[in-house]
Amino acid sequence: MTGWRLISDVGGTNVRIAKARSAHEVFEIRAYSVARFPSFLSAVDAYLDETGGLNGCIGAAVGAAGLVANGKVSLTNASWEISEEEVSSRLKVPCRLLNDVEAVAYSLPALPPSCLTALGPLTPNLASMQRALIANIGTGFGAATLLRTGEGWASCPSEAGHMSLTFPDWDDKALERKFRSVEEVLSGRGLCNLHAAISDAKPCAAAADIFKQAESDAHCAATLKLFTRIAGNVLGNLALAVAAWDGVFLCGSVAVGLSRVADHSTLRQAFETGRMGSWMKQVPIAVLTREHPALTGLAVLPLGASNSSASRHAGR
Repeated sequence: MTGWRLISDVGGTNVRIAKARSAHEVFEIRAYSVARFPSFLSAVDAYLDETGGLNGCIGAAVGAAGLVANGKVSLTNASWEISEEEVSSRLKVPCRLLNDVEAVAYSLPALPPSCLTALGPLTPNLASMQRALIANIGTGFGAATLLRTGEGWASCPSEAGHMSLTFPDWDDKALERKFRSVEEVLSGRGLCNLHAAISDAKPCAAAADIFKQAESDAHCAATLKLFTRIAGNVLGNLALAVAAWDGVFLCGSVAVGLSRVADHSTLRQAFETGRMGSWMKQVPIAVLTREHPALTGLAVLPLGASNSSASRHAGR
């Protein structure tokens, strides 16, 4: 039987662990609450106990929600610390540790067009894609660039969620003083806190509540509209910064929820605002509908290219 690699998508709330032989053969997927375990390796041990151990394992790939430097990461929204070297030593196989959005980026070339839903009139062409931006809106906000090179695909992470938020069109300037970074708005808790600020009420328990009530509640509707405009503006600026002319691809629970209820024309209008507006009208935006795209990316990325010796490789 062909060997498999252990793959894991580590978020601030949940960790998913699976085995993979290819992008199309990911199996034994398990999801655990990060809060349930004191460390990543303890979650791995529980997973291996459930799924039959390490027999046949030939490598490991871990995507984590945090800044990866020198082969290590401290999760941005949880207390875990993960070391590429420690995982490799525990599993006795090569390991690659990278940012979770960077892992999602590697999934794009392996996805069929049916796994994308265009937001607006433009449909991305994965076959001819040369450079794209991937943005995750979920527990936090993260972004990575995917580049086609002479040797294959390469992904470059970022710390976009911690950029200063410079949205120029706040309806209420008091809100501008409350929300200073991108992630303070473009995340699940950010959406809830934006709703609280607009409605002078306690924040909703979850972003999904705001999405569900947007048609019946004026404050939820106003929150959704402002959130959509800010998302379009931020994504447009990021696309300009990395020349992501072949498309902007969204993932994460909040991004998926937004795609279902938001006015796509409002998103695109904010995305296209500025001196490069006529050019930006040619850039497609799409949401990934493939479940667990990071696992797909982790299943196909080269294990040889490690972050261990490159402290400049950082990502949210």
